[in-house]
Amino acid sequence: MKLSAIIILTVFILYSCNSSHKKLKSNTNELIYNTADTTAGDLSASLNLTGKIKTTELTAQLKLSNSGSAPIDFQEMEIATPEGIRSGPAAGFEPFSLANGKDTTLNVKFKPVNDLRLYQVTGLAGNFKGAYTVSIGYNAAGNDVSKSLVLQTTIDKTEFTAYIKENKNLVTGYSFDTKTGFNDSEKKYFKAVIPAVKSPFVYLSEQEIAVSGLNFKLKTYDKQDTVYAEFSIVNHADFPVKVIADSLNIMLINKAGADEKAIIKIEKISGAQNDVNMMEKGDRVLIHYKKHMKLPATGGETLTLHLQNAFILSGRKRLFNEDLKLLPVSNLK
Repeated sequence: MKLSAIIILTVFILYSCNSSHKKLKSNTNELIYNTADTTAGDLSASLNLTGKIKTTELTAQLKLSNSGSAPIDFQEMEIATPEGIRSGPAAGFEPFSLANGKDTTLNVKFKPVNDLRLYQVTGLAGNFKGAYTVSIGYNAAGNDVSKSLVLQTTIDKTEFTAYIKENKNLVTGYSFDTKTGFNDSEKKYFKAVIPAVKSPFVYLSEQEIAVSGLNFKLKTYDKQDTVYAEFSIVNHADFPVKVIADSLNIMLINKAGADEKAIIKIEKISGAQNDVNMMEKGDRVLIHYKKHMKLPATGGETLTLHLQNAFILSGRKRLFNEDLKLLPVSNLK
């Protein structure tokens, strides 16, 4: 009996002394990352990192300890993928000072960008990575020399393989067709409708439109017979623009017949809130777009973005004189 008790006690002590944080997965909607305690001089850090699969959100429970004789000032914190894509905290972190001989625990949330190309085209962050680096920028109080404490995290390979298999990014992203002569034709039209603008500027890239101070950025994708889009608009121009949301539409090219109505929401980021549809100089707007659209099984269809009547200048003149084609983007994960 004594021998059995000694064996049990020994196993308990050895397990308790292990400084590596390896949690057992208890929730199918979570990914658990393994980390080890890290010490740099007077600063010690202990980290538990958990990924929420449905929201693509990482939660870092971080314990910081200051064993020195002077306070430590913490300025920043970020998380990075193995490819070097960095993301700052979404919540839970502000610069602060930790007194000497004290410790504190933070719960910091991240919405990391895991796939930069996917994010640029669709606005989606992409699947979690199998490893992350968490960096904490700090310096001793009164000392201008900045330092960084780096914590490495990894996930069990079997668990990560199962996660990737179950969570494939089955989406088709879209970008503007830049080979239609849009820049020249819209510049001529713009000279005619607003002659006060001496040298109108029009430029179309794969995800953006710039029109003499008005900047439009589009992120759009199709997933499970639904098209999602987000239009980010900033008005740096000297003239106002009115948004006619009901005139904004995405359709299959040359589609005939009845078309299902889209759900559109305008969010005024900055500017007067009494009229979210009117954009004065300096205003920022987000347009959220969602529409059920069953695309052909072949996939990779060209779409049409109808925007001729969606943005109106003073005198009821249209900002755009033609619609735009949206082309499917290849090599998205």
